Amino acid sequence: MDEHFRRFADECPDAVMVTDRNARIGYVNAACERLTGYAAADLIGGTPAVLKSGTHEADFYRELWAALQAGREFRAVFRNRRKDGELYYEEKIIRPLGAGFVSFGRDVTERARELEKLAHAATHDSLTDLPNRGLFLDRYGQALRHAARHDETFTVAIMDLDRFRDANNRFGHAAGDAVLRAVAQRTRSCVRDADTVARVGGDEFALILSGTGQADAPAVLQKIVAANAAPVPFEGRELPASVSVGACAYRGKDDDLLKQADLKMYEAKRAGGNRYVL
Repeated sequence: MDEHFRRFADECPDAVMVTDRNARIGYVNAACERLTGYAAADLIGGTPAVLKSGTHEADFYRELWAALQAGREFRAVFRNRRKDGELYYEEKIIRPLGAGFVSFGRDVTERARELEKLAHAATHDSLTDLPNRGLFLDRYGQALRHAARHDETFTVAIMDLDRFRDANNRFGHAAGDAVLRAVAQRTRSCVRDADTVARVGGDEFALILSGTGQADAPAVLQKIVAANAAPVPFEGRELPASVSVGACAYRGKDDDLLKQADLKMYEAKRAGGNRYVL
C-alpha cells in the first residue's frame, strides 16, 4: 500500500479498510477498530464477512460485487455487527484500488434508528402497535401474489368487537383503549409470526393467515374467538369483550376476499356475535 495513502488513512476520521481482490483484509485504520470493536490483528487476513449481521438479502451482496468487478464504486448503508454482537449501521463507500478495494465508512446508527422509528410510526397503529390499514393492504397484495405464484392458499379475516360502542360509552375511552389493547395482544398470541394481525379501524381488525386454507382455518379462528371472550381487567372492573369474525379462504383467484370476509363478519354479528363465520 502506498505510504502516502497509509498516512492519510491512519489520520482519516472514517473507518478505512483495504482488501485484495479476494476480499482478504490487508489494512484497517484506528477508526475502523473503534467502529467494529475488532483490533487490527483480529481483522487482517480475514474478510469483511466477519461483520455481517445476516439482515441483508443475497441480492444486496450480488449488486455489491457486480459493481466492484465492473470497476464501479458501491455506496450503501450496511447493517453490520460489532465484535460484542451489537448491531450498527455504517454508511459505506467501496471503491476499486489498485489490485484490491478500499472502503470508507461512518457510523450512522442513530440516524438510521430514527428513520426506523418514523417508518414504524407510519405503518403501525399507535395504540396497539399492530400494522395499520396501509401496511395490511400491502401485505394482502403480497399474499395474493405469493399464493398465485406458488399455488398456495391463505385466509383473510375481518374481526369486529361486539357492542364496543356501548362499552366505550359506559366505561369511558380509557377502558375502551384497554379492551382494544387486550384484543390485539390476545389475537396476536393465537397466530404465528408469519401471520398478520392489523388494526384497520376504530374497533376493527384484519388478519392474514399465511398458508392456512379452508380446512385449517376453523381451528385458528375458534382459538381467536375463545381467547377474546374473557373479560378484560381494568381498574378493578371486568370489562366485557367478545369478537365477531368473518373469514374467507383464497381458492386460486381473487374473489374480493376482503369484501367476502366483511360480509361474513356481519353475518357473525347478526347471529349474536362471539363467533366466526368462514
